[in-house]
Amino acid sequence: MYDNKPENDLKQLMQLAKNGDTEAFGRLYELYFTPVYRYIYLRTKNKEEAEDLSQAVFVKVFKSIGAFREQNKQPLAFFFTVARNTVIDHWRKRKEILTDKPPETLSAESFENPQRLIDQKSTAQAVYQAIENLTEEQQEVVILKFINDLTTAEIAKILGKKEDAIRQTQCRALKILKRYFNEHEI
Repeated sequence: MYDNKPENDLKQLMQLAKNGDTEAFGRLYELYFTPVYRYIYLRTKNKEEAEDLSQAVFVKVFKSIGAFREQNKQPLAFFFTVARNTVIDHWRKRKEILTDKPPETLSAESFENPQRLIDQKSTAQAVYQAIENLTEEQQEVVILKFINDLTTAEIAKILGKKEDAIRQTQCRALKILKRYFNEHEI
């Protein structure tokens, strides 16, 4: 079906999906749902909305996959662009901000080591609160860079900005986060 070179897998899956291969699109869904959901959740701070908007992203991508042009970018950047626009549209329609707690993840390991779970939740909550102190643009850059592991070039394409501007935004955001962590002894 497609070769197993890591750099080609995703691009080949995208091309197959673009050509109407629903199994390839299903594989893209499996690979990209979590990063898209995580991005949307951190923007909406509401589990149900993040689930609904994530589904909407995949429906939009499925319907518009023919418009995807590789141009040396990873398919995930296309998904994040659609996710970003979906969140923007959502807020335009909604005009209010919701504040829910971050999603919890429990595993068998959590029950074996409850102190570790408490420490993880505490750290996650601190990071979540620190990120809320950033501007919208800084939040997007931090989420895309450090939570979704995108490159500066990919973030620049998604946000429609120059790479230098992304680096400056990231630097300012990291200074704010560092100050926040120092002030709160985290």
